Amino acid sequence: MKIKIFQFKVVDGDVKTNMNKVSSLFAKTDLNETDVVVLPEMWTSGYDLKNIDDHAAKNLEPVKTFISKLAAEHNVTVAAGSIPNKYSDDDVYNTAFTIDHQGHLIHEYSKIHLVPMLNEPEFLAGGNKAAEVFEINGEKCGVVICYDLRFPEIFRDLSLSGAKIIFVAAEWPIERTEHWMTLLKARAIENQCYIVASNTIGSQSDGTVFAGKSMIVNPFGEIMAEAGKDTEEILTADLNLAYIDQVRTDIPIFKSRRKELYKYL
Repeated sequence: MKIKIFQFKVVDGDVKTNMNKVSSLFAKTDLNETDVVVLPEMWTSGYDLKNIDDHAAKNLEPVKTFISKLAAEHNVTVAAGSIPNKYSDDDVYNTAFTIDHQGHLIHEYSKIHLVPMLNEPEFLAGGNKAAEVFEINGEKCGVVICYDLRFPEIFRDLSLSGAKIIFVAAEWPIERTEHWMTLLKARAIENQCYIVASNTIGSQSDGTVFAGKSMIVNPFGEIMAEAGKDTEEILTADLNLAYIDQVRTDIPIFKSRRKELYKYL
């Protein structure tokens, strides 16, 4: 499965400019033979949390229609990062969604772990549904969002449900770059799956600087592609999904599990 990650600077609080940026990236990128394009967390608005209610989509619209048109036009599935989003209530959620190559919504997930360090709980509501697997081109995948990376349980749930690829949409700060890189590799190793992580670059109005370092990690923990910390880049990798079976045969951690002895599971 051929993957491209768009790593770019998100303009704080400027939805129109950010959508135009994504449109231009699609227009200038050769997407022939690409299966999936991956976007970062909160790419429409950034962390302009004080004004997040104004930036929020309504049931993903109009962003869903915008991404659907790009997906169908370029014949690619889009793991469309996440955006601020409202459903029927007044709460704003941090919602990830995926559109297939025909322009159809195939998955959505609202971030369940909110970041105390960025005051997310003050402005956002946590999702109340577990992350679940879905299929891209017949292969099971999962999506998590940023702070979720610190919770191995969510990754193990997805991998036990058959996920071979787990996408991580993020706006991860530069102060914790080593955590980002270490945890991405750890999640790939401990779940023997591909981790495809899209982060942003640049800074926002409150002074937060983002780490970049988008990356794709294989099931053995090897980095297949890695972006810089402050450059707009397009990462490309071809995922050999059969390699997962080889790694799981060579190091059979799932067969070795003793779940009857894991006290809190």
